[in-house]
Formats: sequence, C-alpha cells, structure tokens
Amino acid sequence: MEVSLRGARSDLEQYLLDKRRRFLKFLPIMVAGAFSYPLYRFALFSEKPNRKTSIALKDIGEGITKITKQEYFIYKRANKITVFDAHCTHMGCIIHFDSQHKVFNCPCHKSRFSIEGVRLRGPAKRNLDTISYKIQNKTLYIG
Repeated sequence: MEVSLRGARSDLEQYLLDKRRRFLKFLPIMVAGAFSYPLYRFALFSEKPNRKTSIALKDIGEGITKITKQEYFIYKRANKITVFDAHCTHMGCIIHFDSQHKVFNCPCHKSRFSIEGVRLRGPAKRNLDTISYKIQNKTLYIG
C-alpha cells in the first residue's frame, strides 16, 4: 500500500498559511486607511476658521500676550509686533508658551519653537504660522 504525502501539510505550514490569509484579508482595509488619511488631514486642517479679533494696543504688554478665544500669540518687542497662530505646524495641537525658557512647546509631539516662532526641534517641519494684522486708531486688528 502506497501512501501519498502530496498535499499534506504540517501544522506549522498550515499555521503560516492561515496567518497569511488573515493578513491578505485585511490588506485592502489597511491600504484604504493609508490613502484616506491624507484626505482626512486635508479636509480637517486645510482651512482655518475665521478668527478675526481686535485688541487695544495699550492691552498688549512687552513680550508674549495670548488671546485664548481665537488662539493667537502676540509677540511685542521694541514697537514691533508679530502675531502667531497658536497651533503647532505638525498636527495642529495648541502650543504653550514657556516664559522661563522663552520658547513655545507643543504638548502633543514635543515640537519646540523659539520666541520668534522659528522651529527648534521636533516632528514639526516648519516655523509657526504668522497671522496678518493691521493697526488703526490704537487698535490691533488680527485676521
């Protein structure tokens, strides 16, 4: 009597085959997720809401002033003003100003920016975004 081993699989071979099948079963879902993530980021972060505001110049002290509601930082020094968006340029987290070290820190992924908004470290690839403003009648209009 002759026994054919052709087609018979060991337990290890069967396990690996099942594992490969499970992976291939979920591969389309993983590919769809990889392609849809950039679209999600574009839809979510591509356009900032209208955050126009105004503040009297007398209310802006030297150094950093934070406008919480519209999420801006105003940096005033020697009669020069720069307005920064308070969102990290990496993933959009709200940054915080460290007055002791005079830097902006992102609590999400540890990006760090100088007081002038220049990227110092972290996953963020660019400097903080600046916001346009104008001064009229001793009032700073942002946005």
